[in-house]
Amino acid sequence: MTSYLGHDRPRQIFQQALAKDMLHHAWILAGDKGLGKAAFAQQAAHFLLNSRNLQSGFSDNQDDEAGHLLAAGSHPDFRLLRRGPKGDKEDKKARDNGLDSLDEHELARNIKVDQIRALQPLFQNQASISEYRVVIIDAADDLERAGANAILKNLEEPPKNTIFFLISHMPDRLLPTIRSRCQMLRFDPLGAEDMRIVLKNAAPKLGEADLEALILAGGGSPGRALQYAEVGLAELEGIARQIIKSGDRDNSLKSELARKLALKAATPRYRAFLERAPSLIAEQIKGPELACSMRAIEKWREASDLASAALPKALDNQAVIFRLGSLMGDLAKDG
Repeated sequence: MTSYLGHDRPRQIFQQALAKDMLHHAWILAGDKGLGKAAFAQQAAHFLLNSRNLQSGFSDNQDDEAGHLLAAGSHPDFRLLRRGPKGDKEDKKARDNGLDSLDEHELARNIKVDQIRALQPLFQNQASISEYRVVIIDAADDLERAGANAILKNLEEPPKNTIFFLISHMPDRLLPTIRSRCQMLRFDPLGAEDMRIVLKNAAPKLGEADLEALILAGGGSPGRALQYAEVGLAELEGIARQIIKSGDRDNSLKSELARKLALKAATPRYRAFLERAPSLIAEQIKGPELACSMRAIEKWREASDLASAALPKALDNQAVIFRLGSLMGDLAKDG
């Protein structure tokens, strides 16, 4: 299993609570996307579901009965709740290839109340082969209102020896009644050196230039950086930085960027660039002159509004990218 660079504190808090016989029945794992909260929850589940781990502590070694059952998705004392397939076509794809084979747009918008209700048989009997039962909700932010109210009932009257892990990227948006019944574990962004180690281990073929670009783009989130690596964002970011530096007065770089992201096959790269572009502009809001910074702030706001509206409003890809490039180019003129 994954080693948790930079997340020693959450692990220590959890293990100390267990050692003192003060293990809370529900934990909110809070922090930005891609920090490793879901992986931490999986490791904590393995820790609880293997009695030997309770004596030795968290282990990266999954080569045991609990680990094998978890990997196969067949541990009787464990449940993982995520958004399911959007429709029948996506459901068939998930059955054939697994839920992880679905793209974002192929998933339902929410975790449904029926998924919460399906947990109830788990709680009606004692744990089958473990001392504990473990439920992971990834992410609690995705619970529909009825589902949030349903899980709240379990948190208010927790089944014996059942531990809930609610992964949340935006804990402030959870129901206050849910937050009040959980213990919060906060996950901080990783530092540059830890990011370097994680990315090198996960993608050993990355060149040094791409590695540096992804460390910067990831903003302390290995998951985000690896997602960017999959779509080749480092190349796009290199072009964008050239635009910011030079101004691209002949529009050649903007046109190149737009061409690379115009085709339907480039949709994952397009989505990633929409997410990253406002941050590239935000990095420029630190000039010595107030007027320069204010103009950069205005361009960041426009870029953020445009990037957030591009997909919901089905705006033309090339036009969106060209305009984002123009906003970046204007930073050079302002500088």
